[in-house]
Amino acid sequence: MTLNELKKGQKATVVSLAPSEASRKLMEMGCIPGAEITLIRKAPFGDPLAFDVSGYNLAMRASEAKLIEIEIE
Repeated sequence: MTLNELKKGQKATVVSLAPSEASRKLMEMGCIPGAEITLIRKAPFGDPLAFDVSGYNLAMRASEAKLIEIEIE
């Protein structure tokens, strides 16, 4: 499952990131394997998405969220 499929309020753990130009940026923002992540908000048309990543808020585009593989807790 990928991060863009998460429903509001669901918690998940990051499993891996797909190789891409954005992967390094996402990892620097805390989306590393093992990090806990929760969907906080979703914009009316689904983009951007707001997440709680290890205690801080992070907004990203749905296309970036598709690069992150997760496991639901």
